[in-house]
Amino acid sequence: MIGIIGALNEELEVILKDVTDIKEIKLKVRTFYTGKIYNKDVVIVLAGIGKVNAAITTSLLIENFDVKYIINIGVAGGLNGVKHKDVVVSREVLYHDVDVVSIGKYVRGQMPGSDALFYADENLLNKTKMILKNLHIDFKIGKVASGDQFIYSLDTVAEVNKLYSDIYAVEMEAAAIAHTATLYKIPFIVYRSISDIIDNKNQDEDFYQFLGEASYNASLVLKELIKIL
Repeated sequence: MIGIIGALNEELEVILKDVTDIKEIKLKVRTFYTGKIYNKDVVIVLAGIGKVNAAITTSLLIENFDVKYIINIGVAGGLNGVKHKDVVVSREVLYHDVDVVSIGKYVRGQMPGSDALFYADENLLNKTKMILKNLHIDFKIGKVASGDQFIYSLDTVAEVNKLYSDIYAVEMEAAAIAHTATLYKIPFIVYRSISDIIDNKNQDEDFYQFLGEASYNASLVLKELIKIL
């Protein structure tokens, strides 16, 4: 079974309409939708916004369904040269708002007890690269950074950008999902389509303007991946 997680209704609506034999299952604080896409078993869940919601949802997903992969889709703010509606694919995922550097043995973004980066599954990554080339969608392979805030200024993520030159998407859930999947040893990958560009004067308006189209682009990649898993 393939597990699919999104944070916003707009991010999942484009996926749910393609699910056949759909069933709704309520577990604790989340509602899961099971069914098939291209005759593959899927389970889809809306996590809500932020890292706690994402971690709780991922744990419930793993504990209650036999998921072989976890795919997190959605939108994000872009930086380091990406454009609206580009798709960013995680090679690695990290926190941008974790800071225990003063302890002396950690880098910015590293949570004590874990590595600084969470690594997407290589097989999923290679398949995704092939899909994106075939779809002729502009994309970047690199890092997705998460924190519990909507980022308006590059100053907020300046410290992690000093460490890594390939952070292309900033959002609020992916690192918690990646962290949880890594602890459970479940292969994962993150797709983020760019809805807004950080430090752009029209960032607020852009988020709402491009949310639908960006969500659609991420869903296209997801559906093609499901075909070949």
